[in-house]
Amino acid sequence: MMSSNRSDYKSASEWLSTLMHDEAWLTQQQQLQSAADAADADVQRDAAIRRIGIGETYEFWEIHGHQVEKAVSEVWEIAELSLPKLKIQTIGMLSMAWLEQHTDAQLDTKQQQEVVEKLAPIFYGQIEAAREFLVSIKGMKPTQITNKVNQLVCDKKISQLSSHRDLWQVLHDYEIYTKTESNWNMQVK
Repeated sequence: MMSSNRSDYKSASEWLSTLMHDEAWLTQQQQLQSAADAADADVQRDAAIRRIGIGETYEFWEIHGHQVEKAVSEVWEIAELSLPKLKIQTIGMLSMAWLEQHTDAQLDTKQQQEVVEKLAPIFYGQIEAAREFLVSIKGMKPTQITNKVNQLVCDKKISQLSSHRDLWQVLHDYEIYTKTESNWNMQVK
């Protein structure tokens, strides 16, 4: 069990580190991990916001872009809040951070699957080739993507016909390639 005495901790970081190993947070983390679907996640999100409250802690959390450690450091400096209350609020912030991270990962996976399904016909129906292409272009600049497409056409992994509008449309719709179609057509041979 954590101490409720500030003098037992050298800093807010040390206190937060101790909280990350505390039974209260570990139990909350298990509940978050067992949330089976979006409805459960919404219930957990509502509970987390309720724990944070609408006071200074929430304001610092918002100001610092949901960075828990920075918000806790700010609240720690005020020293008006009791550690048990800060613990409850911090567990709320940690819960939100956990939900934001894991919800985004699920959306990315779902969206990636949608893109792969739309790319598959362009890759002669080969889902794995479409997936490999999508992974390979992640983070590439527009000209690097079009160079990759040109190589795939040369290697006969995709047809020259589908390398133009069909491929551009999928990549553009999912904001993977944000340049215009005319720019795409000038780059893809």
